Parts: sequence; structure tokens; C-alpha cells
Amino acid sequence: MSAVLWPVTARIVTALNTANGTGEHETAMRLMKVIEEAGEASAAYIGVTGQNPRKGVTHTAADVADELCDVIIAAAVALHAFTGTPPAVLDAKLHAAARRLHADSPQQAYTLAPPLGSELDWTSQRFESTPHSHGLNREYRLREAALLDRLALQGGSDNDAAEAARRLIELDAADVTDDPRAYVRQQYARYTHTRTESE
Repeated sequence: MSAVLWPVTARIVTALNTANGTGEHETAMRLMKVIEEAGEASAAYIGVTGQNPRKGVTHTAADVADELCDVIIAAAVALHAFTGTPPAVLDAKLHAAARRLHADSPQQAYTLAPPLGSELDWTSQRFESTPHSHGLNREYRLREAALLDRLALQGGSDNDAAEAARRLIELDAADVTDDPRAYVRQQYARYTHTRTESE
């Protein structure tokens, strides 16, 4: 991300606030500006393809790129109206996208997992031998979350799987907001891979 994006868009926001205020109408106008710029990017692409036979080719790829940059700037300006920390919000979104790119499919995550019956026995025995739930360690929380995720994939409770995933995320103090169960799969794949290497 360009280092000048946020300083420049902050200056634009200050100028707009001074000129137009910060009411609901102004917020709506800034959102509509994003749509306007997206429309101009689309129009430029139509010009690149020459889709309109009356006009022919009227734009270049560089024109489209320029319009897309305007979309990014307009969106960054509008974002200021909805959060006090626009850079952090965008960073979190980018990290979430990166996690999705590296997320394991259920088949990949559970390739080395024991049979469901074995995991049910293991988690039950571990829970029963630890009367106070707060004493359950990370291995238990991870295997419990993975077990409930696997059961949900076979028609079990999605709510139970999601809740177990959130417990693991809370224990890890992980910054996960998009897909808790994908985090479980990622962590379980690492766990089984590490166990296999150590055996």
C-alpha cells in the first residue's frame, strides 16, 4: 500500500469537512463518489475495448488504471467517515484476505486426523479428567474445535463448531474476524504436521 495514501486522503477529508461539514448528507456524497469513480473506470474499460461502434477505441489500459486509482482514493476518503482508524481497518481486511488465500480446505486440514470416534473418546476423557474447564489446555481446545468442525461438516451443529472456534481464537488472542472455523483448520493442519515431524 502506498505510503502517501493515508496522509493525502486525511488532508482531503480535512478539506471536505471544512467546506461541506460532516453530516449524513456529506457522508452519503462521499460514498456516492466511490460509485461515480467506479463508473468512470468501467467507462474507460469500455473505451479500451471499443465496444461502442460509434466511438471506437477511446481509452488505453493506462486510463483504466488511472480511474481505478481514483476509486481507491475515493474509497479511502469515504472510509474515514466510518472509522477513526482507516489504515488499521484496511490492514485487517488485507490480512483477512491473505488468511483466506492460505486457508486449508477441510480435506487438507484433516488429512492426518484420527477417526472421529477416537477424537470423541479423547476429548471426553480429557474433559472428564479436568473438572474445571479453565484448566483445559490449548491442545484440548484445538482438538475439540477441530472435532466439532468435522462433525458440523457431516451435518452436526454449525453453532457448536463456531463457538468452539471462538474459544480457541480467544485463547490464542488471535486477530480473526472473518471465518473462525477456517482458523481452526489452519491451526489443526499445523498441529498434525508438527506432530508427524516429531514422531
